[in-house]
Order: sequence, then C-alpha cells, then structure tokens
Amino acid sequence: MNTRKTCYVDLSARTIELVDTPTEMIGSYLGGRGYAASILYDLVGKEVEPESQESAVILSSGLFSGTPWPAAARYHLTFRSPLTGIYGYANAGGKLGPYLATCGFDAIVVQGRAESPVYLLVDKRSIRIESAKELWGKTTGETEALLHAKHPDAAVASIGPAGENGVLFASVMNDGGRAAARTGGGAVFGSKNLKAVVVIQNRPEPSPKEFLIETRAASRKILAHPATASYHRWGTPILVDVKNYVGDLPTKNMQLGQVPFVDRINAESLERYKEKTEGCLGCPIRCARVSRIDEGRYRCRTAGPEYETVDAFGG
Repeated sequence: MNTRKTCYVDLSARTIELVDTPTEMIGSYLGGRGYAASILYDLVGKEVEPESQESAVILSSGLFSGTPWPAAARYHLTFRSPLTGIYGYANAGGKLGPYLATCGFDAIVVQGRAESPVYLLVDKRSIRIESAKELWGKTTGETEALLHAKHPDAAVASIGPAGENGVLFASVMNDGGRAAARTGGGAVFGSKNLKAVVVIQNRPEPSPKEFLIETRAASRKILAHPATASYHRWGTPILVDVKNYVGDLPTKNMQLGQVPFVDRINAESLERYKEKTEGCLGCPIRCARVSRIDEGRYRCRTAGPEYETVDAFGG
C-alpha cells in the first residue's frame, strides 16, 4: 500500500509541500476530524485571527474513506471559526471524501491568501493551484457546473457569494447539495481567495480479503436494521417527528423544543415533492432526497430538504 500524504498549501507564496502522514498521529487522533484538529492546534495559535493569512483551513478524509466500508464517505473541514473565534469544524457526505482518499491524501492544509481567486486541483498525489477569476461571484451551483465541464470525473467543494463576502456562517458546498455548514468555513475559504477544491476520481487500492469479509458483514447488518428502511424511504426528515416528540426540535431560535404544526413540516408532509432518493458513495442507507416542484413561484428541482434544513427553517 502506498504511503498516504498530507499536503501543505501556501496560497500567498504559491508553494505546495507534500509530506508523509505520520502514522503515529493517525493512531493517536483517529479519523479525519481528530488528525485535522491536531494540525490546527499546532499551526494556529490563539493570537491568529480566523480570516488572516496565518490561519488555516484543512480538508481531511477518514480512516475508511476510499474503501468499500459502508457509510464512510464523509470529509471533514477544520478551521478557526470566524463566527465563534474558537475551534470550528463541519463535515459533509457525497463523494469528495472518498475521492480525496483515493488520490492518496489524508489532509490538505491551506494557509495564506491568493492574490486573485484560485481553486485547487487534486489528482493522483499531486495538487495544482488554478485560476478561478471567471468563477468569482458565481453561486456554488454555477461554479460546480463550470468546473465539471473542465473536470468531468471530479468532486467539487466550493463557496458562493456568501463565502466570498465573509458572511460568518457561510458554508462550503460539495457534490450538488452537500453542505459543510457549521461555524463559517465558507468565510475562511473566501478570506483566502479560495473559490473551490476539485478532486479527480481515481481507482481505489484493492482491499484485503479479510477487510472485505468484515465490510460485507457490516453492510448486511446495516441493511437489516429497521431504521435503514425508514431513512431510505423518508430521508433524514424522518427525524423531525422523533425530535419533536422528545422536545428536541429547535424552535423559535432555540427558545422551544416542539411545534404544534409538526405534521406540516415532517417527512410525510414532504413526500409529495420527492422525486427520488440517492446516497453517498458506498453507503447502503441512501437517505438523500431529490425534490421537485413543477409549477408556481417555488418551481424547482433541488437536493433535500434534509433534517437540518427543516429544523432551521421549519420550527
């Protein structure tokens, strides 16, 4: 098996350094979140402002990313939050995490600020800094479409005008409707003139036979669980009824935990808009939704809505 890499990108100096990921670090800080938190702690002191050149934003894959292990498709985004001033992180599913792993990277650490808008192109243990001048000002949907035209076999994570303009809760969007949304990572991207990260699909390394046996057993166990069928049919909005029942549905800016109109915002009420369900790469649950409204002022075809959207804009 090839040695996995950690990449350090300085956008100010336009330098890229690849180092072998220290195996003892991966053992001590399990997963993409733990490893990236350790890097952030070492690089970004309390005196460093979140949106300064010295600050860092880190994209990391997980221990099982890029393997057939079920539900291992998430990637992690780590930074000092411009919203809170402290440790910030977010994660999202889709295919970007596995693609990052199959390119051979445990983490990409970005510091500095580019003179003009750029994106990172990741492919087969190499990273290039590319111009994104023509993408600046465009929405994440427009950005992803334009980058897919250049790089068809790729996963794209990007920001829109909110991140470009430093909105403190701006998210990084990937793979259509996936949102690494917590604590303002999009604003950190924007502060670095980093419009997007594009990761090319590569063939994963073959897994050991023993690992594949355990993978199949885990998948069977997940598929046999009754919750899997509910998530597959209804998507994550199935949680709305559960959260409301126990008093844990964020309501009225977190002042309450329940709503009397839950039947108007729960999974069943949204079912008439569902076109199909999808899933993250390699995940057997397939709880993602694609919704469609064919007429009227809200006519659209869109990802979701997911539970987090419903609790934020419903309750």
